[in-house]
Amino acid sequence: MAIQYLDGIRLYRSLCAGIQRVISRQDHLNKINVFPVPDSDTGTNLAYTLTTIIEQIDQEVHSGIDRMTAIIADAALDGARGNSGAIFAQFLVGFSEGVGNHAYLSTRRFAKAVRVAHQYAYDALVEPQEGTVLTVIADWAESISKLSPRITDFKELTEHGLKRAKAALADTPKKLAVLAKAGVVDAGAQGFVDLLEGIQEYIDSGVLSKTVSIPVAVKKTSADNVNYDTRYQFCTECTLAGDAINRIALKEALIGHGNSIVLAGTKRKVKVHIHTNQPKTVLEISSRFGRLTDEKVDDIFRQQRDAHREHRDIAIVVDSGCDLSEDLLDKYNLHMVPVRLSFGEDHYVDKVTMTGDEFWKELKRNPVHPKTSQPTPGDFRRQYQFLSSHYQSAISIHLPAKLSGTMQSALNASKAIPDFPVTVIDSLSGSIGAGLIAIRGAEAIEAGFAYDEVVSIIKTAIKNTVLYIGLDTMEYVVRGGRVPRSKKILADLFRLNPILSFTENGVEAIGITFGRRNKTDKLVRFVTKRLPPDTPYRIGVSHANHEDEARKIEEIFVEKIGRENVFFSEIGPALGCHSGPGGLVIAVQTVEDLRNG
Repeated sequence: MAIQYLDGIRLYRSLCAGIQRVISRQDHLNKINVFPVPDSDTGTNLAYTLTTIIEQIDQEVHSGIDRMTAIIADAALDGARGNSGAIFAQFLVGFSEGVGNHAYLSTRRFAKAVRVAHQYAYDALVEPQEGTVLTVIADWAESISKLSPRITDFKELTEHGLKRAKAALADTPKKLAVLAKAGVVDAGAQGFVDLLEGIQEYIDSGVLSKTVSIPVAVKKTSADNVNYDTRYQFCTECTLAGDAINRIALKEALIGHGNSIVLAGTKRKVKVHIHTNQPKTVLEISSRFGRLTDEKVDDIFRQQRDAHREHRDIAIVVDSGCDLSEDLLDKYNLHMVPVRLSFGEDHYVDKVTMTGDEFWKELKRNPVHPKTSQPTPGDFRRQYQFLSSHYQSAISIHLPAKLSGTMQSALNASKAIPDFPVTVIDSLSGSIGAGLIAIRGAEAIEAGFAYDEVVSIIKTAIKNTVLYIGLDTMEYVVRGGRVPRSKKILADLFRLNPILSFTENGVEAIGITFGRRNKTDKLVRFVTKRLPPDTPYRIGVSHANHEDEARKIEEIFVEKIGRENVFFSEIGPALGCHSGPGGLVIAVQTVEDLRNG
């Protein structure tokens, strides 16, 4: 039967079919992703973007296509991730604008909305590039526009449009040298064609399938034939809300701070995407144009390494409360999801848009005490989805549930990806202590242990790791709500130096030293008396803007057990909010033979 009109319900069903096809193809899209950078996340980003749309529209389906497209466009902006995700979102925003206040569309009105969507997609980019999804959208839209005056049946119209889109997709390597070199088509363009194919299958069959499986054999070409993009390290995104956001002025303000700039949205809501080396500056500039939310910063270099270097099948995820240097994170292939922090109305991404040095300066200058907030379930879900394209499973190790909602966010996210096993573990530790636990897990993975065995080894490492925290002052841990003020009053009165630790009940004092002089020596003596006498151990040393004293501790233990068994780091902003400057941390981990772990 001919389909003479398109309403909200028909759009909803057909779009769901298209989205399900794209999601089923995300691994393939990741494998062929070489432009604008070969970080192999186009499929993951599109899946995240489109999943957000489904989650939203499943809750609110309208027969009027005007209301339906407005909901779809808004959801797309909220969920847009990556370059292609932002372009898809802007295309849907444009389509909604083109629909206007019509409750249903004829093929002519549909063609008009498509033309607006095409223009919106082009306008979103500072430097539109032919040979990408933009080219395929343009050719598809042109086909729809030319045929709509004489074709009134949507089924026939979309068949012709799909044929034109496939031809444009096949030609993308001819227009973009990096694609030709890698022997692939553009990943974003392939995703758009996948969407159209899913829609066409639904139109032809009338059956909406929730489980589409399409096996695809892909040659591993991108790692061999495409050079890494080393100009810009961070994929930075945020959402802006306001009454009259000037996207043209915002675009001009961001030029010169990176590339792959995409601004998707309307005067009321804008999704910003940019590859940059200055994520903090980009977020500061963006905040001048509207209320800043949903800021995200991904390390492109790390994603490229994950996509192309050899690694085992199990990934380990930590949060930024795990204090390890970038070198150690890279050496042990650990994936970090950052905690958020704020000084009043100023928001930051831990260790990304605020470094340790910047934090200590701001802490001294700003009368407002900083607050931390756990990563959102969306932050974890995005990380797990990316890893699912390159690993078979993941183990997620986090700050204690008694002290942070990070564990809960990770648990919620892990349930949203049922086909990718994720075990979420409470480290019962933090700082360099959590770091030693994660390193132990990474060593077990590298040694070839199976998933369940690695989980068991990590849980044993948690039992074998003790954290000793010595603070210069208890003022900050009291302000952060981790210790009652009454304990600080007693400590100050009697000149006591509590030795704190992470326990199953939170942060507790496990000992004290006396007097304000030589506090570092006293902390070391306290720890040394509790070292395991007949069992090998390793040491982690971390400091809160107190490197000279921490280096002294490091050298003491290097002389005892060798440099290879001593790990050094700085306490990051997430935990620095509570420790304050001058804090010192020593972690002791008993090292059992992995075969007995």
